[in-house]
Amino acid sequence: MTPDNKDKSDRDIMAVNSEPSFTASGKPERPVLEGNEGSYFLNKFLDGDTSNNLTDDLDEPVAEIVPHPDADAFKKNIANALREIYDPEIPVNIYEMGLIYGVEVNADAIANVTMTLTTPHCPVAESMPGEVELKVKSVAGIKDASVQLVWEPPWDMSMMSDEARLELGML
Repeated sequence: MTPDNKDKSDRDIMAVNSEPSFTASGKPERPVLEGNEGSYFLNKFLDGDTSNNLTDDLDEPVAEIVPHPDADAFKKNIANALREIYDPEIPVNIYEMGLIYGVEVNADAIANVTMTLTTPHCPVAESMPGEVELKVKSVAGIKDASVQLVWEPPWDMSMMSDEARLELGML
């Protein structure tokens, strides 16, 4: 294969692996990477910028997540809807069980739910997030919903509400 018919990524690799040139101070000159989305951040890192504000120099402003004006009412209605979903092994709804870690509703009336399960080996691990998504989408005014299943922090019984503890005879 001749250099003319190699694709751009091969040429980039060749440039990185080529003989280094040196700066006036005698240090090797680092080649600047171009041509992919991660190049900006990689170049900032290699230049010694380890701040968390790597987006300060981007041409486009970072979009701020704006909550919906009725976000509190939506959250209350979503919580009520999620109280209709019960854990199949425990006679308590998933909201009172403490399986719902967060609900956010943005300005476009799209709900984002962060949840967990009692264990990663839960028999409904594959179906429960879909059921939650459908239930949240059924709330009046919600245009769309997404569910993120997380395992940190891990669920434990201290996350249950007093109502759930009372239902299980733990109070």
